Amino acid sequence: MEQQVQVVIPNDPAFIAVIRLAVSRMASLAGFPAGTIEEITSGVEEAVRWIVDHAFPPGVASDITLTCAIHADRFEVRIVEHGIPFDPETASPALPRCRAVMDRIAFTNRGWAGKETLLAKDCRESAHPSGSPVPPASSGPVLVRPTLPDEAVEISRCAYFSYGYSYGYERVYHPDVLKALIRSGDLISFVAVDENTVIGHAGLLFYDDPGVAEIGLGFVNPPYRSRRVFSDLMTTVVAEAERRHLVALSGQAVCTHLYSQRSARTFGMGECALLLSRYTPLRFTGIADENQVRESILAVFRYISPPEHPVLYPPKHHAGILREIYDRLGVHPPFTTDNASTDLPEKSEYSLTIEEIFRTAQISVRSIGTDLLPRLRRELARLRAGRLEAVYIHLPLTAPKCTATVDAIENLGFFFAGLHLTSTGEDLLTLQYLNNQILDYDTITVASPHAGRLKEYIRERDPWQG
Repeated sequence: MEQQVQVVIPNDPAFIAVIRLAVSRMASLAGFPAGTIEEITSGVEEAVRWIVDHAFPPGVASDITLTCAIHADRFEVRIVEHGIPFDPETASPALPRCRAVMDRIAFTNRGWAGKETLLAKDCRESAHPSGSPVPPASSGPVLVRPTLPDEAVEISRCAYFSYGYSYGYERVYHPDVLKALIRSGDLISFVAVDENTVIGHAGLLFYDDPGVAEIGLGFVNPPYRSRRVFSDLMTTVVAEAERRHLVALSGQAVCTHLYSQRSARTFGMGECALLLSRYTPLRFTGIADENQVRESILAVFRYISPPEHPVLYPPKHHAGILREIYDRLGVHPPFTTDNASTDLPEKSEYSLTIEEIFRTAQISVRSIGTDLLPRLRRELARLRAGRLEAVYIHLPLTAPKCTATVDAIENLGFFFAGLHLTSTGEDLLTLQYLNNQILDYDTITVASPHAGRLKEYIRERDPWQG
């Protein structure tokens, strides 16, 4: 993979030393010996100095942009500036030091984009710009144990080795935040350790519902993925949830590959929602490095101590699929599809969260009032204008007017996503809205017939699929 650095300097000879530093360091990273590094650096300096001295009219200030790039077979330097045009066939600069060391030199007039000088040096051996930062696997036993607060930075590094900077929970890249979560008990954290090296992590994350923990932050350094380390971490985390007598476990399984879905099913978790276009593209080191589509998520759930559900009021047209989801999870809440005649209050209560990094929004409705639809229309217009990719709305199934409200919201372009389940049984129906997205459902991979049934049910109701 190409690695590059770019430096912009004024056309002032005082700044040529900055160029020397950048070129010298990049040539070193490309694997050239010390003598060749000095020759390359001097040759580039000669070219830049010629440009500073000859390319601009006297007194004209301008910028010079130099880009060093390391490829598998060559080291390139591109110098771009907006100096006086010239004919490279009849007036090429001499540059003796540069020509002595470089294998290719080219001068190009680029029109409005100025002029470019290309200097290239072949790598006689494979360039090694950085090497893999992932520690190699040993053959010794791997220990799973609780995380020490000072090991928070190791969790961040494991996330980096597995996902780069694409993991969906941004806090994982903030060791200080992770340390605070561990100390507060909002993250029950376990690491996998090979000798003294942390090579994997999984944990229980607590949000607003203390009876439900999300199994999250699960990743293992790529060299260890064939060693059942992830399975051992998950077994430990599930056992901890049972030991704490939690009501339930929740989780998120990606749809780019099947590994996380199969793992969730191994530990008794069932699908309860499919959230389309939930995250920006995730990068999976060694699994799906080239993923360029937005990531859809299967929400999964497992009851440990099921609650006593109150009466729920599902919309009639979704009652069948909702009953299927609950049955697969082993609970049977009482349904009524009667359109109760209860008068609605004037004011609705809801919260709106915009997730800028994912280009999505979440609307959580606490109570339904007569003003909900007009307010939602305004919110949706604003969110669409802000070019958000997807909007998810969560509606209380305990509200007698849920059926009529869902019909009206679906007329705005929302459609079925699934269930958001709680420790009290006061569950929420989730609908979703895609902002000018025609989704290719064939890119959504699912590991079970139940997930396939949910995907097809949602596809049939997606207004963009008509």
